[in-house]
Amino acid sequence: MERGQASGERPQPEPAAGHLEGEEIFWASSADLVDAYRSGRLSPVEVADAILARIDRLEPQINAFVHLDRDTTLAMARASERRWRAGEPLGALDGVPITIKDLLPVEGWPLRRGSLAYDPDVPAPEDAPSVARLREAGSVFLGKTATPDSGSKIVTQSDVHGETHNPYDLTKTPGGSSGAAAAALATGLGPLAVGTDGAGSIRIPAAFCNLVGLKPSFGRVPIHPTSLFMPHSVVGPMGRRVRDVALMLAVMARPDPRDPYAWPIRFDLDKALEEDLSGLRVAASSRLGFSAPLLDREVVDACREAAGAFADAGAVVEEVEPVWPVDPLEPFQVFWEATYAGYLATFATGLQRRMDRDLQAIAARGRDVDIVKYHKALGQRGLLASAAKSFFSEYDLLIGPVMPVPPYALGSLAPPEAEGEWDWCPFTYPWNMTGQPAASVPCGFTETGLPIGLQIVAWTGQEETILRAAAALERTHPLHRRRP
Repeated sequence: MERGQASGERPQPEPAAGHLEGEEIFWASSADLVDAYRSGRLSPVEVADAILARIDRLEPQINAFVHLDRDTTLAMARASERRWRAGEPLGALDGVPITIKDLLPVEGWPLRRGSLAYDPDVPAPEDAPSVARLREAGSVFLGKTATPDSGSKIVTQSDVHGETHNPYDLTKTPGGSSGAAAAALATGLGPLAVGTDGAGSIRIPAAFCNLVGLKPSFGRVPIHPTSLFMPHSVVGPMGRRVRDVALMLAVMARPDPRDPYAWPIRFDLDKALEEDLSGLRVAASSRLGFSAPLLDREVVDACREAAGAFADAGAVVEEVEPVWPVDPLEPFQVFWEATYAGYLATFATGLQRRMDRDLQAIAARGRDVDIVKYHKALGQRGLLASAAKSFFSEYDLLIGPVMPVPPYALGSLAPPEAEGEWDWCPFTYPWNMTGQPAASVPCGFTETGLPIGLQIVAWTGQEETILRAAAALERTHPLHRRRP
């Protein structure tokens, strides 16, 4: 790939299950791969080896990975191969290659968090719960994907790895902070990725890279160690297909005793894979009730057209503009800045000075937040959550844009016409404050070929409903299959 151009891979038909050859391997779903393993037409070792070779070839252009461990990857693949040959696979993700965002610990691998404050030679002592569940399920770990310092930006740039590029246009950002996970998926470097989302960090890159990304409800996926970023930040799945994301969530949502906030409620995979949307009440909105000074007409049109897919699947769709009791930006900025101030305070002063300058500026503002202002923000968050609960007592889903604009140029935190860090992109972070699940699903492209994502929001604990609706859109909008 050359800078400023797409990879040159031409759109191809979806591979038939069990008949994967050549380039088809890189675009296969987890179900395709599992069918091929079961039939003996492919082995997990062949798939892992092919993807590792592809990473070697394309990584210099997209700059997505911060850690690769070929020996470990192939050892996991060989173990999976033995299980498949013995007829004893561990489940629907056995042998399926995945990537893991470098905000999460993987036992034996370094944890950098996009920051120069971490020692790259110190391996993590244990897996995060989501990583442990995926390891238990037989997934093959391809490597760790880059993140901005401590997940603090909506682009993926850090002093550790530089800047990640969007495969649909290498002069554009893939978004952040799970932008490297998204760029890898969009380049065919594995069918699934583990991301995190504290203000939109799964949904923004998914929208910018033509992917499915789900921010689960707080407590759905166990987290350890407990974090200052809770309850806003959660771990969630990213992939190229809705079914893959559902399968991954079913694994990651399994219990872990280390998280005191994890739910005892089982994720219902069968319900998530149902196709009938009859009677589902869907509210469609271009602004989701929030200010959006940069809202792009192509984004609005694509999201409005996508709403028709839900009606065609039997849902009752109504154009609605929600009304919220307070501007969510005010409390969000308090939490965002104060939390990073608290986080940086856990490091020695010398290490803080090695962190990203923008992150240091966020933390400096957070140190000025007093207890009265913080408690006012807590009250405002409660008002937002109450209003959301009332709204979702009338509607099952709310749909609208993920981002007000398509992917923008590398080298800046925001589009040049934006004012403020968050004022211009208000659609994602409110749902982190209310703790609700929200997903980004591909819904079209701009005239210049840049992806557009539709956001689907539901009430707490209704991930299954989101995935059902996302699958309906996936079935009726084949354009989202276009590859970079």
